[in-house]
Amino acid sequence: MSPDGNSKSPALRIYSWLIVLAASATAILLIPRILLNFKNQYFLTHVEGVWLACAYDFLHGVFYRPLFGPLGYGGTRYFPLYFVFTGWLSKPLGSLETAGIALSGACVVLTLIAVFLLLRRMNVSALLSVAAVAAILSVASTQQALLGAKGDSLASAANLWGVLVCTASNFKRRSIYLAAALFTLAFATKLTTVFGVAAVFIAWLLAKRTREALELAIATGVGYAVVLGAMYVGSGGRVFAIFRACAGGGGSLSYTIQAPIHLLSKALDVDPVFLFFLIPAFAFGLQYFLQNKTDLWPIYFAFVLAVTTVIFGSLGIGINHLFDLQVASVILLAIAISRIAALTEIGSGILAAALIVSLVPTLQGLHGDLTRPSFRNDADEVLLRLHGDNRPILAENPLVVIKSGKSPYLLDPFMFRILAMKQPELANDLWDRIKHRNFAAIVLQRDPGTAEGKAWYTETHFGGEFLKDLDENYSHSFTVGNIIVYQPKVSP
Repeated sequence: MSPDGNSKSPALRIYSWLIVLAASATAILLIPRILLNFKNQYFLTHVEGVWLACAYDFLHGVFYRPLFGPLGYGGTRYFPLYFVFTGWLSKPLGSLETAGIALSGACVVLTLIAVFLLLRRMNVSALLSVAAVAAILSVASTQQALLGAKGDSLASAANLWGVLVCTASNFKRRSIYLAAALFTLAFATKLTTVFGVAAVFIAWLLAKRTREALELAIATGVGYAVVLGAMYVGSGGRVFAIFRACAGGGGSLSYTIQAPIHLLSKALDVDPVFLFFLIPAFAFGLQYFLQNKTDLWPIYFAFVLAVTTVIFGSLGIGINHLFDLQVASVILLAIAISRIAALTEIGSGILAAALIVSLVPTLQGLHGDLTRPSFRNDADEVLLRLHGDNRPILAENPLVVIKSGKSPYLLDPFMFRILAMKQPELANDLWDRIKHRNFAAIVLQRDPGTAEGKAWYTETHFGGEFLKDLDENYSHSFTVGNIIVYQPKVSP
């Protein structure tokens, strides 16, 4: 059977079977990874630590901690909805870590459901719609969202469900406000998730639905204003000053101009399977756009591509920011394959091949999980060995401190380096505390004795005098898994 459900060539029948087998294998491989991850929390990196530290602060009455104050060092670019929801869910689910992983994974599922429903609404066959879901699941950015604890999938789910509301066949004017609410939730999670409402607005203008487009824009704009106002009031007026200090991530103009190169190099380095979908989507989508100039989906893809490229003009950007672009690529690719007869066979072949190739890194991920250090167990052992010292712990991953029931002294080591360049007094305060051995331990995730570690702690995290002061005042005490612990030297 071909993707459109009609009897076609032998090649298309082979591609269909390959798609079914690859999609099934992807699901089978991911189920044990999800179960193992809930037990061991493999993927709670320092980035997840920042999200969950914001949730910890929120639970304890602090909404966007000051850049420096009694709590220690702050600074973040994250919008609040994900960490607020995580904080609320942490009590019924037992911990911030479990709540963060569960919320992120559940929103991946909601995103996939939205993709399937959108494609079926566009008369894409069930087989091709399932293949699209599998294609989204097959890449590293999606699997990171499925196994980690970041806000990207919540923003993506709210955004796509907003688009789903706007594309209903029985669309009613009052649905504009439901769509605007969903787009507002996406914005409240991630500042850059504005492409859904922008694409619908332009598509409706092109379709001469001017009044509806304006109503949607105004309603969503009001929602955005409410979010920003709530952030300002809730933070005691701090939030915009914090965002101004953290904006840009410390990058230069030349780095920003090279954003497309950064995007492609990050994908090649960490998520090369992503390119198996992006490149055909770009090529097929262009042909589809030439035949359907007012259609929503080429416009949506173009907006997501533009926003994602802009994001990669900033330092410190990971593959989690490729998630929305993968979703947009797969949707456009599936629609183009379904609608343009000349693309059906070659497009189905490319999709089947990409799904098969993607099984290799997914299988490698499962194999790695079987021997991967458990963050949960390692952090517990570290805290047990540090028990009894009441001084604060300076941890690269704030989750290590949160698991002890205490507030982390440092929110984000990457952002600290950026802020320290702008506010030298901030850096001097930390260097002085290290020199006076005010911390019970300094807990790192990379070995500063290696060339890679030296570069990391000079150019990415902490920066400045950190390595010098660490070497002079602290010594390596022990290592558990990927957690490296330094304790104060004993004065002669």
